[in-house]
Amino acid sequence: MLTAILVDDDYPVIRYLSQAVPWSELGIELAGCYYSGLEAWEKAQQNPPDLIITDIGMPKMNGLEMLEKFRAMKPGIRAIILSCHNEFKYAQQALKLNVGEYILKESLDIEQLEHALRTLVKEVGLNRQQHTEMLVYKQKQSQNRAALKEKFLKDTLYQSWDKAAWIEQARSNGIMIHAKTYIPMLIVIDRPEEASRVRLMSEYTISFAVENIMQEVLEADHSLFISRNSHKEIVILFCSDQSSRDHQAIYHSIQNAASAVQKYLKLSVSCIFGAEARSPEEIRGTLQRMLKEKIHRFYFPAAGIHRFEEISFSRDDIYAEYGSVYAVINDDIALNRETELRVHVKEWREWVASQKFHPNEVKECVLRLLMDLQMKTKQLLQSPLPMAEEKLFSVVGDIETLEHLEDWLVQYLEELARKISIFSIKSKRSEVIKAQQFVISHVTEKITLEDMAGRLNLNASYFSRLFKRETNQNFIEYVNMLKLQKAKELLNQSGKTVEEISEYLGYANKSYFIKLFKREMGMRPSEYAAWH
Repeated sequence: MLTAILVDDDYPVIRYLSQAVPWSELGIELAGCYYSGLEAWEKAQQNPPDLIITDIGMPKMNGLEMLEKFRAMKPGIRAIILSCHNEFKYAQQALKLNVGEYILKESLDIEQLEHALRTLVKEVGLNRQQHTEMLVYKQKQSQNRAALKEKFLKDTLYQSWDKAAWIEQARSNGIMIHAKTYIPMLIVIDRPEEASRVRLMSEYTISFAVENIMQEVLEADHSLFISRNSHKEIVILFCSDQSSRDHQAIYHSIQNAASAVQKYLKLSVSCIFGAEARSPEEIRGTLQRMLKEKIHRFYFPAAGIHRFEEISFSRDDIYAEYGSVYAVINDDIALNRETELRVHVKEWREWVASQKFHPNEVKECVLRLLMDLQMKTKQLLQSPLPMAEEKLFSVVGDIETLEHLEDWLVQYLEELARKISIFSIKSKRSEVIKAQQFVISHVTEKITLEDMAGRLNLNASYFSRLFKRETNQNFIEYVNMLKLQKAKELLNQSGKTVEEISEYLGYANKSYFIKLFKREMGMRPSEYAAWH
């Protein structure tokens, strides 16, 4: 349905037309009635109508002046003039402003106006249909060009060509790539899943937009071929006859193109140069390595320009520091220390980057850390896990850079810490919260009810009743629960004997420790260690 406004300083005319014309039957919504050109312009310019029925002679801004302003804002706007002026100069001006009908008020009848409105509705509808058809045609053209480019890229990647045949195949698809040398580049959209979620666009649409922006910027100064390889990867071949001269210019242009993507789409891309190539076979070899061996991009920071190189990954044991890393992160989560958690994860990431461990080993180490922490959460607090194990493996496996892995890991651990704080510290009483936090951070020390009550300046009996009421658990039961959880970690990781662990956790009597452990786990500590 089209929208229309009535503009006339003659109130009876406005009232008569608004009631006499069957607007809805004509497919028109009467959006407003105004008594001067200036009022119509001020109130309707935020949402310009499709049709304007207006007088000419009005104070402050006449009808023709108003139409000129609306037409500058919305060129396709249509109009009907209702005027007392029977002068050629007004009719001539009206024609220039795309006025569909010039009707003198003295001869006005509703049927004449209805006929004029029906004619304009049909014209606007036809124009809209033609515009839609043109958009569909252009979209299909664009899709066809994209399909041809993607097919040519696949042919380049997976078929053997001599250079002349390859250039001719490109030319037959409208792609001009004749050059002495080629500089391949891979554009990787950083975190496309997050970008899709934030931008409310499909990953396909995002990659299409990135390709078009980069092509528009780069084609101004370079001969090139550009095509998507996937929803997150775009391949560019720069054509060069003087590569030593062109490298610096290409680098500068890529910076501008990446900045344009950031400006218009609010997302970043990583740009990776490949080795210069002179033949389709060399191009194929370089691009296949760049596309298939994603592990060599793992240590690249996002939003940068890099040169592709195959990394020699460390053969050292990534788990050599696992025990200490787990201990500090476990404490940070237990005490909900957000700042310290971020610092410790960053320190671990920097250590991993300095050693250059294989990406698969890094991910496996992260998964082990998360599994250990989640097991503790499940057993200790009986709370639901933040993410199912299968989903966890899938998410971590799909992460392609260490930088992304660090950010994701911090978010996940912070969520885990919040869950633990919610489920472990249910009390609103500060004394109970302080007691729980003290036990978590001093779990290896001997802790008695009397000592804890003394620290809180409370009577022991009162503190015992308070803790039970607030947590539905005796204080000593809570202490032993945390100590046994720590014992399981030590049995899994430290290589300490049962006696050493008992003493380390503040139990003076090893037999008592074994008895508690068996009651909790259904087996002795030595059996648990052998089983794990």
